Amino acid sequence: MKKILSFVTAVSVVSMLISSPVAYAAQNQAPDFANGSLSGKLTKDINGVYKYFNDNKAQFGVDSAENEFTKLSSNDDFLGFTHIKTQQMVNGIPVYGSEYIIHFNKDGQVYAANGKYNPSAKKAKVDKSKLITPAKASLIALSKFNFDSLEMTPTAKLYLYNVNNEYVPVYEVRVNFLSPAPGDWHVFVNAVDGTIVNQYNTISSAAVTLTGTGVLGDTKTLNGTSATVTTKNKGQTTTTTQYQLVDNTRPASITTYTANNGTSLPGSVVYSLTTFINDKAAVDAHAYAGMVYDFYKVKFNRNGLDNKNMAMKSTVHYSRSYNNAFWNGTQMVYGDGDGVTFIPLSGALDVVGHEMTHAVDSNSANLIYQNQSGALNESFSDVFGTLIEFDKQPTKADWLVGEDVYTPNKAGDGLRDMSNPAATGDPDNMSKYVNTTSDNGGVHTNSGIPNKAFYLTASNANVGNDKAAQIYYRALTTYLTSSATFHDARVALVQAATDLYGASSAEVNAVNTAWSTVGVN
Repeated sequence: MKKILSFVTAVSVVSMLISSPVAYAAQNQAPDFANGSLSGKLTKDINGVYKYFNDNKAQFGVDSAENEFTKLSSNDDFLGFTHIKTQQMVNGIPVYGSEYIIHFNKDGQVYAANGKYNPSAKKAKVDKSKLITPAKASLIALSKFNFDSLEMTPTAKLYLYNVNNEYVPVYEVRVNFLSPAPGDWHVFVNAVDGTIVNQYNTISSAAVTLTGTGVLGDTKTLNGTSATVTTKNKGQTTTTTQYQLVDNTRPASITTYTANNGTSLPGSVVYSLTTFINDKAAVDAHAYAGMVYDFYKVKFNRNGLDNKNMAMKSTVHYSRSYNNAFWNGTQMVYGDGDGVTFIPLSGALDVVGHEMTHAVDSNSANLIYQNQSGALNESFSDVFGTLIEFDKQPTKADWLVGEDVYTPNKAGDGLRDMSNPAATGDPDNMSKYVNTTSDNGGVHTNSGIPNKAFYLTASNANVGNDKAAQIYYRALTTYLTSSATFHDARVALVQAATDLYGASSAEVNAVNTAWSTVGVN
């Protein structure tokens, strides 16, 4: 349901950077997070960013900002702030996981700067004429997997990558397939000798009025489409009306398919010859996709999963007795479960919200799915899956994850418990952090630590779910970068709460207290 680069932080940056908590580390390395009055008035564009870096060369270790940063994105938010995300470059090659965001207030002053930048990457010596080709790197990556067919043509992008504290050129090759087991693999191939230095899988192991019954037996009203379909058989022409699970009432279309217990995606559109949809898994997948869209639109004015109203596709009845649900990079996929560990996974709104939030993350912070950043990736999905459940199903909402579809013959349990991670065998404090090579460094297990911090924040009398949602969404989409650690999450959340409620607010204090309680400084 993403490896973290172990960059530490920098310099004694002058008094204007001080605000708790701010981390510092090795000399001539950029601060992970700095805030305060960091500049005078600048143009709120990439030229202002360049001037900020060039004016603070000694603190960052920058020689020439124009040569070392390229703009990835620029966002103006509802507070009138502008946030410009940049990518560190060395001789035209991006440095993997090294992104820096410069934040301008409405007056054009830099009030915060955060991310990862490492001057030592400039020591890398790369002779581009001696590198293997992207095509060869793709073939090397493909040779490591058994699959029936690819869902997309492999892509290979050149980066400088931290291998044992030395930056080497690698190609990140993405390999995406669905069977015999789903894979959205990111494979890092040394661009000099073709060896694989790392790999991870982001899939571990979401205009007529219709009605239908969901997995748990409840009746739902659905938005659909009627379509006239003409078929010919042995010279006979037959015209029928299909009532399809195609919702065009929102700017992002929502379509629900069935794989018919196969593994080809997206499958065929679910339809009925009446206005009643007799497919419980499809009913829930369709209804809950709409709830996820509405939650992000109403709460944050977000235009769909990618903020550009991408089509929302869901496929149910994937494979047979399949105990999983996942976002494959382009759509949701749900298994029916084996009836013992799971019933159809689309029957849980928090599962649907969790998986679709992976798409929100991949289009914002893009947290690397390994180690601490991977645990944050999982935790943020748990956070928003749970918040969506509280918002849309308040009478049944709780702090368990997946309880509606998990172990149907056992009441009161879930995949994870955000209020008490230990109840499902997960750590709730950094002193219990699990160092492991399995599960991409324990991304599901160690998510218990930030999950507990979220529970403590949201359950604080001065915060509650609505404020917590705003704080967490702003941190995820505005401040966090791909290789963020738990410490980075804390300072990002503090900054988000500061933006929204003030530096001395009860909300900021609640965030700080929650993360201190789970042992994250």
